[in-house]
Amino acid sequence: MSDSDDFEAWYSAARPRVLATVTLVCGDADMAAEATDEAFVRSLAKWSMLRGVDQPTGWAVRVAINVARRRVRRQAIEQRLLRREVPRLPVPAAAGEIWSLVRNLPARQREVIVLRYVADLPEASIAMALGISRSAASSALTDARRRLATALSDERSEDQPEEPEEAHHG
Repeated sequence: MSDSDDFEAWYSAARPRVLATVTLVCGDADMAAEATDEAFVRSLAKWSMLRGVDQPTGWAVRVAINVARRRVRRQAIEQRLLRREVPRLPVPAAAGEIWSLVRNLPARQREVIVLRYVADLPEASIAMALGISRSAASSALTDARRRLATALSDERSEDQPEEPEEAHHG
């Protein structure tokens, strides 16, 4: 199989997951598509090096997230210069209720949750994608899971009708 065949096979398999991951991390489908495309262009340019990496998808996710972050920063600066407020980026409607909880997580926790459960990356690849240590990735995942569990249990308890107190006779 040639380098271009290898790349095409990987690209076809990896792009949908990278795009979904970046969309949920940055909250803007158009920006995510542009950042994902940029990451794959860079991947193609470095394919001879990347094809030997255990998780080239992690590298592509990292590049795409960095591209999206730079664009968000650039837009924020431009908008401040124009004396406009930076709009809050919406989570795609199809993401559902759970993703609204994920959206409210701190940025690093949101990133690791999306990379783990959307991109299906192991902790080592998450660490590589975000440029952090594996222990930092593991810690962020643990913290994010705890916050989500608490938020979900709080929501469920709010949905449950309160049981009447039993009358005590004595």
